[in-house]
Amino acid sequence: MAQSKGLALVYGSKGTIQLYNQTGASGTALTGVISTIESYDVTHEADVEQIKNSAGNVIAQIAANERISLNLTFIPSSSVDAATALTCASMPNVNGYATIAGADATTYGGITINGDYIYSGGGSVKFTSSGKAMVTITLTKYPAGGLAGNATVYAL
Repeated sequence: MAQSKGLALVYGSKGTIQLYNQTGASGTALTGVISTIESYDVTHEADVEQIKNSAGNVIAQIAANERISLNLTFIPSSSVDAATALTCASMPNVNGYATIAGADATTYGGITINGDYIYSGGGSVKFTSSGKAMVTITLTKYPAGGLAGNATVYAL
């Protein structure tokens, strides 16, 4: 266990991730709960439009579509066996989702980091001959009232 003397610090990337495929109203777990999160980068975003007057000064700002994007890296792992760990190196289907739980209680624009995120593709897996595999995945979460990570997927 890490300790800090002098200053209290935010240390480590706590939490778990579970990946889900989704082709309809409910998701199907692709993996078990993965606790080997190496790192995550959180970005708080919104679509912003600035309204200017005739002098070119901003007199109003409109913000919509608030969201957080999470770029997360983890080691595929399982407490069951190696075959299950290999499954954890898989990617969910596009419009699948991931659930983050147990992360430090931080918020971004009032949005908690824990919860369901949408997977829009673009993940990668790095295998090496002499070390652990690493999965990197980008996920997006919208605040309450927005698009839920586990919302129904429709075939068009």
